[in-house]
Amino acid sequence: MTDTYPSVSLHNVAETEPADWADGGDRLCRVPASVRESLTEMGRERQSCVSHSEVRFVPDGDDAEIEVTLSTPERGEMRVFWGSFQPWQAREIGPGEETLTLSVPDRLAELDEAVDTGRFDPRVCRLVPERFVPVALHDVSGDCRPPEPAELPERRYLAYGTSITEGAKASAAHLSYVSRVARNCGLDAVNLGSSGSAHCEPELANYIAERDDWDVATLALSVNMANAEFTTAEFRDRVEYFVDTVAGAHPDKPVVAVTLFPYFADVTASGDPDRADQFREALRSVVAQSPHDNLSLVEGTDVGSASDLTWDVLHPGDEGMEAIGDGIADHLETVLD
Repeated sequence: MTDTYPSVSLHNVAETEPADWADGGDRLCRVPASVRESLTEMGRERQSCVSHSEVRFVPDGDDAEIEVTLSTPERGEMRVFWGSFQPWQAREIGPGEETLTLSVPDRLAELDEAVDTGRFDPRVCRLVPERFVPVALHDVSGDCRPPEPAELPERRYLAYGTSITEGAKASAAHLSYVSRVARNCGLDAVNLGSSGSAHCEPELANYIAERDDWDVATLALSVNMANAEFTTAEFRDRVEYFVDTVAGAHPDKPVVAVTLFPYFADVTASGDPDRADQFREALRSVVAQSPHDNLSLVEGTDVGSASDLTWDVLHPGDEGMEAIGDGIADHLETVLD
């Protein structure tokens, strides 16, 4: 809930700022500007986009009609979930402003109370934009309220990583590995994936460490650094600070580091498998030498396969996202109480 929009909750939104493409409207940003300013230009742009961000509300009655006005600077897509029930197709939004009129679907209103409806109450409306374009919220009208804790998953899962974490190349946001982990483990996902720009900045580590709204975290570190000009020593220094800062601030919460998933460096003639292995070993040794008992490791090569990648031989397709999600979820089940 925010002062500006008290009848909804903005999930995976750290703050809003004026939209520069519209008259009015509040751009939804996953990371505060005070933290984004320490990131690369691409990192600042990605963390001010809506990957796995949601506008959530519960209508006051099954007949209530809620109008939500959004805008985007270019054409985008959004899926309207009711609880865990997904629509049969995405809705196009933008460019410009668009008002959605929403009410509880008839058959969901008639559901038997004994039906297992999954992690979310089916009357929680979840507006889920796809990751490609920024989104601003302009107005919410109608009788509705933010969801109550009993209508949402009990625990939250925070994920940091690259475009793979952000969900690039998955057919939809709810098919990313982060979404699959959350669904498999009954969690609510907070996705801080940063396409092309997961450089493990210490300021971002401090920000995640200072947050107290998550119960388990995964840190997939980081093919963006392996593909850039970072040395393995620089990588080790950054990931050591990152994982130890996050795990040290929350000794009772599981923190899981994930090494590089299989990618083109491992399997192409022009690749550099030795460099990829050095980056994996650097993270592996940081976790092994960490003093924090709540820190554990998942080998990316154990949960991902080159045969499940898309044609760029970097990003997992839907089957790859499913395999990664299942593998990480299996590990989380062993470290969650």
